[in-house]
Amino acid sequence: MRLKKLKYDWKSIILIYAIISVLRFLYVYSGWTDLDAEETQYWLWSKHLDFSYYSKPPLIAYINAFSTSIFGDFPWVIRLNAIILGALVALATYYVVLKIYSSKKLAFYISLCLLILPSYHYISLFFTTDVLVTLFWLLTCYFFWMSFQTNKLKFWILTGISMGIGIISKYALLFFIPFSFIYTLIKKRKLLLHYGFYVYIIIALIIFSPVIYWNIQHKMVGVFHVTTLAGIGNQIIQWENLLSRQAELLGGQLLLNLPLLFILFYWDKYHIKKLLKGEFEKYIIATNVFIYIIFSLVTLMRRVYINWLLFSYIPLYIVLLSAIFRSGLIQEKIAKKYIAVTCFLMVLLISQPILAIHAKQFSKLLPASIDPFRNIVEWNTFTNFVYSEIEKHIEDDKFEVFSNRYQIASEFSFYGPNHPTTYCYPYKKRRMNQYDIWGIPYEKIKHKKAVFVNNEPFDEEMLQWIGEENIIYQTTYSVYYKSTNVRTYYMYILNYMPKFKNSENVIFKF
Repeated sequence: MRLKKLKYDWKSIILIYAIISVLRFLYVYSGWTDLDAEETQYWLWSKHLDFSYYSKPPLIAYINAFSTSIFGDFPWVIRLNAIILGALVALATYYVVLKIYSSKKLAFYISLCLLILPSYHYISLFFTTDVLVTLFWLLTCYFFWMSFQTNKLKFWILTGISMGIGIISKYALLFFIPFSFIYTLIKKRKLLLHYGFYVYIIIALIIFSPVIYWNIQHKMVGVFHVTTLAGIGNQIIQWENLLSRQAELLGGQLLLNLPLLFILFYWDKYHIKKLLKGEFEKYIIATNVFIYIIFSLVTLMRRVYINWLLFSYIPLYIVLLSAIFRSGLIQEKIAKKYIAVTCFLMVLLISQPILAIHAKQFSKLLPASIDPFRNIVEWNTFTNFVYSEIEKHIEDDKFEVFSNRYQIASEFSFYGPNHPTTYCYPYKKRRMNQYDIWGIPYEKIKHKKAVFVNNEPFDEEMLQWIGEENIIYQTTYSVYYKSTNVRTYYMYILNYMPKFKNSENVIFKF
């Protein structure tokens, strides 16, 4: 397909993202990396479908349940969900740009430019709740804008539906409710007297109601999780630490959006500010300012991770890229070179696991200590090692696998033979997780041996409690990536099952 013959229509953009999706699928299917711990956790939830879960609403679990019921429990099946939803984000971007700017060419190129952005590759390769909330944040922003402009009931309804599906994906979309109220109050307060505004909120809350019901049943643990993440209850940190967190927050967001930063060097020359003064542009910028303020306040209590703001960026990319293309900045040679270099670096980043095996000299351009792939390699190999050690020291299958980290427990449940039940035992001050709601059925498993796999060795208190004489066997396993030891795990086989304090609820086998 020659660019000169492109019609920039739906067929063209669908064809391109179909090809991109096939390439992504081949990359995933090749098995260069294992599933991330969050991905295996959400897969585990799909085997225990419920109205909600400790840390997240339920939509991701139901999507996993649907895809694995068709194709089976394989890593590529989980990642296929991200690939498809990532393509939908790109197509939704095309749709929104087409509707707002009435230009097929602009919609085509802005949708295509998502491929130079690290955040887009992250959400469309790894199946976490980020891709879901990103998609529905974009749609909610668009439908609310159309509601705001036209006050038509159909757009209020669509806003409510998009918002509702978004908040059963991730709680972050709840931020849109206070934003929409404040924005409407400032810009067009008469809409607050119209029933349409409240229709959207009611529809969203109806869709969200099963999550509310589940939380009421479970002592509002979802609320507890969100407030804990926000640092509520923590002491406000000292000013020097606050400045450090603020710098980390700002630096992280700049790094995440590095491919678009060249716009700052041509801000005045190409009158970028003028192009961002449209009402839609100011609306989208206001959403991002609102979200940034929210997370800036969170830094008073705790550290904010780089991906927490990611969900709000696609609409911002739309208005920034629109300004770049409409201003003519894209024709600058330096801009084209910058984009070319960015594309090269993006391919280099994504290829790190492959280069680490087949071209080690190039893989070292990104040290293992900062390579994001370092935490998602060798889970399958590590699990096989542990079970081979179990076979050597336990004659029958009367054992259960434990960890004090839900990440390790869920990885072992996915990669273990026949997807075994695993448990996350409560010890000291680790964070609560879904395993604590399921509990440990001690009475049913107390006659079995216990296999503990942790990312740190037993401390003195643990050794005294279980009794060192009851440890049949212990060993360590180190994960090497790019010839660097990136993780070390500790394995213990116990002669008997210790009893933990948490609930008597049973996690059903699958």
